Amino acid sequence: MSIAPNVGAINKYLGSIIANPFTVRLREWVKGMIEKASHLFGGPKLVDFAKNVEESIKNLWSPGMLFEELGFRYFGPINGHNIDQMRQAFEIVKKLKGPRVVHVITEKGKGFPLPEPDLEKYHARAPYDPVTGRLKPVNPGPPQWTKVFGEALTQLAAEDANFVTITAAMPSGTGTNIFQKKWPERFFDVGIAEAHATTFAAGLATQGVRPVVAIYSTFLQRAYDSIIHDVAIQKLPVIFALDRAGMVGEDGQTHMGLYDIAYMLAVPHMTVTAPKDGAELIGLLRCALQHTEGPFSLRYPRDKAPGEAPPAAEVPAVPYGTWEVLRKGKDCAIVAIGVMCQPALDAADSLAADGIAATVVNARFLKPMDREMLDALAQSHKLLVTVEDGTVVNGFGAALAALVQTTAPDLRVVALGVPDRTYEHAPRAQQLADVGLTGAGIAARIRALAAEESLTTR
Repeated sequence: MSIAPNVGAINKYLGSIIANPFTVRLREWVKGMIEKASHLFGGPKLVDFAKNVEESIKNLWSPGMLFEELGFRYFGPINGHNIDQMRQAFEIVKKLKGPRVVHVITEKGKGFPLPEPDLEKYHARAPYDPVTGRLKPVNPGPPQWTKVFGEALTQLAAEDANFVTITAAMPSGTGTNIFQKKWPERFFDVGIAEAHATTFAAGLATQGVRPVVAIYSTFLQRAYDSIIHDVAIQKLPVIFALDRAGMVGEDGQTHMGLYDIAYMLAVPHMTVTAPKDGAELIGLLRCALQHTEGPFSLRYPRDKAPGEAPPAAEVPAVPYGTWEVLRKGKDCAIVAIGVMCQPALDAADSLAADGIAATVVNARFLKPMDREMLDALAQSHKLLVTVEDGTVVNGFGAALAALVQTTAPDLRVVALGVPDRTYEHAPRAQQLADVGLTGAGIAARIRALAAEESLTTR
């Protein structure tokens, strides 16, 4: 079951089984026969009888034969809210040999008191009144990254008729539902099939279409083979938009977007980027649409985007492969990616009170790195600290340190990121604080490093 409405041929096929009146009558007839047989035979003979009846009837007319052809014995549909019926079915099925498919039908949100609940929104609902269903008041502020992306994508589509958008059962979760409403003929929801979304995009790219694939960071891991084999090897200009990158708060361990930096950096020909705010997201999208020499990825978190994003028409493309100096200093350089830029600036403010002048750089391109600026930082600073909201193992800091070792071996590089463990449900802000990815946490780490390097005596 998708969060969004189910799509695809299998969904239509299973829906035909449910809706087919003959199937319903057939199921009830088989059920009645089993009940009668239980009085006549009982015990193991009941199982044999049920099997024989089910085999003979379904071999003639049952729509479940698709599964039979695949080598599975099919049972269903069964009402998943009828516990007695479920128990009876599994008592019979578990005694049979070989692979079995039990087709169970449930109603999403069953028992919820509202007459017309929005099933997609209620999958992960913000705090609400359980009686009226109204959302509880929230503090106003900047829009979510997801909304900024969706609106920017929709606006840019008016300028370029050659790109389409693809998602995998997450139109609202990725903001592409905004694009879908405006450009339905250019939108594709492939269902829970991330690898297919990627290979489908690759196929479109071979024909000159520019596909934007919007998938959660954690779910794109399912398509890693397709990214390498179908996109990267052919240097196809597929754009990947990775929502929910970094810590994801209450979505928990399975949804953590902590690994996309490491796994995307390892893909040949892949451009890897992270915007610091909504305006830069739009600029990087423009840059991605102009880039034709291979795949391009953008990552952003499940959070509010800093500041208000201007209309897409007012935002130029970010120059390819460039970094941006946000603050100049002379003692240490903080090279931050994406949403870590603001905590890095906060840390620099705090460090200034201790006499430590920190340069802050927005490393919006993680790959390729801005070699010219990196060389300049290496020549003018004694300590370089990278900050990323992803796994520190094999992350951006590790890649930068490996590069600096060959060009400026005397420069000390320290990588700050998410330690190598899993993380429980908690507010995103708390999760970041717990691993030191706040202004105070970054400043504290740099103070300790500064004492080792005697930065304040320079």
